[in-house]
Order: sequence, then C-alpha cells, then structure tokens
Amino acid sequence: MTCLSDGILRAQLDGELSEVESLEVQNHLTACADCRRRAEAIAAEAERVRAALSALDPLPSEAPGEARTAFARFRTEHAEPRAEAPSFADRLFARPLRPVWGAVAVLAVVVAFLSFAPARGWGQKILAMLRVQKIAVVTIDPELLSGRDSGESGKMIGKLLSDNLVVTLEPGKPQPVSSAEEASQLAGFRVRALSGLSDQPQFSVEGEGAFHMTLNRDRLHAILGEAGRPDIQLPDALDGATIAVHVPKAVFVRYGNCVEPKRGGPPPDSPPSGPEAQGCTFLAEVPSPTVSVPPDLNIAQVAEAGLQLAGMSADAAHAFCQTVDWTSTLVIPIPRDATSYQTVEVDGVQGTLINRPQGGRRPAGYNLLWVKNGVIHSL
Repeated sequence: MTCLSDGILRAQLDGELSEVESLEVQNHLTACADCRRRAEAIAAEAERVRAALSALDPLPSEAPGEARTAFARFRTEHAEPRAEAPSFADRLFARPLRPVWGAVAVLAVVVAFLSFAPARGWGQKILAMLRVQKIAVVTIDPELLSGRDSGESGKMIGKLLSDNLVVTLEPGKPQPVSSAEEASQLAGFRVRALSGLSDQPQFSVEGEGAFHMTLNRDRLHAILGEAGRPDIQLPDALDGATIAVHVPKAVFVRYGNCVEPKRGGPPPDSPPSGPEAQGCTFLAEVPSPTVSVPPDLNIAQVAEAGLQLAGMSADAAHAFCQTVDWTSTLVIPIPRDATSYQTVEVDGVQGTLINRPQGGRRPAGYNLLWVKNGVIHSL
C-alpha cells in the first residue's frame, strides 16, 4: 500500500479534492494507521495556526519593536543553530547569489511574504495552503537601488519587514539521519536523493518553523522615502496586515567535501571556501509553506512595489505582475548581466536553472529549482 503524501492530506483537509478523490483518501485513511496519524498531525497543526492567528492583536501595553531590531533578532535566532547546513531560504535566495545581489535576495523573501498578508479585519481571516506549483524568474538592475551599496540597500530593504515580528516555532538545529528512508519518516514526506554521484549522501532534517508579523503602511512609505522612492504606492489594505507563516520540516542532502562553517564566520559558500570550491553539492527539499491568505488584499500591487524598489520601472513591474498567478508561483529576482537562467526539464517537470558566473575567487556555480508533488527542491 502506497502512503498518501502530505500534500494530498493537506488538500483533503482544505476540501480541495474532488468527490471521487476525497472518497479514495477516506478509504485509504480507514485502512492505513500511519496516514491517519499524519493526517491528524496536519489537522492539529492547522488548528494551532488558527489559534495563533486569533491571538495576534497586541495588547495595549505591547509596543511594537523597531523593524530592523526585530529582523536582526529573527535572523540571529535562525542562523545561530544552523552550522550543519544553510537554511533552505538561504540556499534558495541569498547565499548562492552573494555578493552580487544580497539586497535583492532579501527583497525576494519580502515580496513573497508581503504577497500573502491577511486583510486587516480579524473576522475575515481564513487559513489556506499556499501550494507553490511553479517558479518564475524576473531580471532586475540592482544598481538602481537608490545608488546605495549592497550592504546599505540590504538594511534598507530589511526595514520593509514587520514592526512586530514574533517567532512562534523554532526549527532548531538540523538533525543528522542515516538514510533517505529515515529522513522521509522524520520529515513526513518522501525524500529524494541524487543518482549517479560517487559520494555518499549525508542527510539532515530541520524542524518546522513559524512566525507572524504585522505591517505599518505609514512606516513603509517613510522607508520608501528614505530610499529615494516616495513615488512607489502601497495599497491601503496593507496597513495593519498580519502575516502568519508556517514552514514544514526541511531536508538537506549533502554530497562531497562539505565543510561546516564556524559560528559567526562567513557563510558556507563565501569565497574562497564555497561549496563549489570544496566539491560540495547541496540538495534542499521542503514542502510548500502554510500561510494566512487575505481575501481582498491586492497582491499584484504589493509585488509591483517590491519590484520597483528592486530597480524595475513601474510599467515593467506592472506588466510582469499581470502575468503571474501569485497564489501558486514562487518569483525569484536575479540581477541583469550577473546571472543567466533557462527553463529545463528535470524530474519529469519543468525547472529553472540559474547559472552564476565566476567572480573573484568564487568559482562558477548554479542553482536548479523545481517543484514536484508539492515539494520545492533547490540543488
């Protein structure tokens, strides 16, 4: 008997399956104790997120923290225990593309999170699954980020995160496991491994994580003014919007001479000791996150603002956003003239291959991203 994937179980919980599919799942759950246990765990987690959403309003005595301080604390808390392998978000967005566009990498996360902020009215909150089904790439010009260097731009973009960020579930340090089967059992989804490599894979599983944060539209406009872009418009519904994000357990598979970075030291792929230089290959796998989805926030308008801040013209940002289904697409900005990309066939689906040229002591590298059966892969 083949067990059901977490994606199917989540779809059953959301009522997204057809009547025939739902009946098949119910019959399987009746006969399979393991799938029943996992379905109950997924339902319990959904209920915990609902409970967290109901408690997001701050008390009168709770003054929101300064955005940069909250963001720095969040990054410190998550980066500190991850000496064993870089986080999935780091591998997917930031570190593979350093140092060319560190600021733009932060923007990718900001746009993704802002795109799923719930509406201001608590009575209208709903819980839904963001199921990433495809990946889109957009080219931008980092040099247009207000003429600032990448460090200053990164700090400026970091301000766009919430005035009130609360980590509700710590992922903890990745746990080493001995096989793909053990990783699958611990992570709750079928873990894939590469074939045709002479090196033995090293598996580790990172725990699930969750956080929520609240946005202040006036503060965001002030930040845009500091960045020299007071012309960028944000929707009124963004004010007071609260984002609740739950990231499932992730699996890292390492091949080759993967040197663990020292705490407080440079990231794993900073020159001259990056993974490619050491003959190291990383494969990260994580199911799509759970987020609170707004019923009426203009997602495309928020994304347009983020892309304009990243250097796109208003017309180009508007045209691009009209082509994207923001409920199912992961959008990754890459710097013009610094990186190339192409659509390729991988694992029976379409993927995106991002090539990074050699720079200084950093060797050439790549990131291959694809989505299959509700799981995002980054190689």
